[in-house]
Amino acid sequence: MLTQKGRVAVLTFHSLEDRIVKNIFKEYSRAKETPPGLPVIPEEFQPILFNVTKKPMLPNEEEVQKNNRSRSAKLRVAEKIKEE
Repeated sequence: MLTQKGRVAVLTFHSLEDRIVKNIFKEYSRAKETPPGLPVIPEEFQPILFNVTKKPMLPNEEEVQKNNRSRSAKLRVAEKIKEE
């Protein structure tokens, strides 16, 4: 569904939503278990996603003053680096 080099941005407002997104991004951005002793990670073991934002982006003070409901918002972005 997402093409290579495509980006997905997810905006969450609750901690449970954010935890789900965080865990999925973490799972797909980690290299799979590789056999020990390999000098280079083979293509099939490479991660699928790259976390563009290591930590979630939060609204600044100005945004919260303009829109009070934005204070709980968290934005996470990931980029697809390889086809599945």
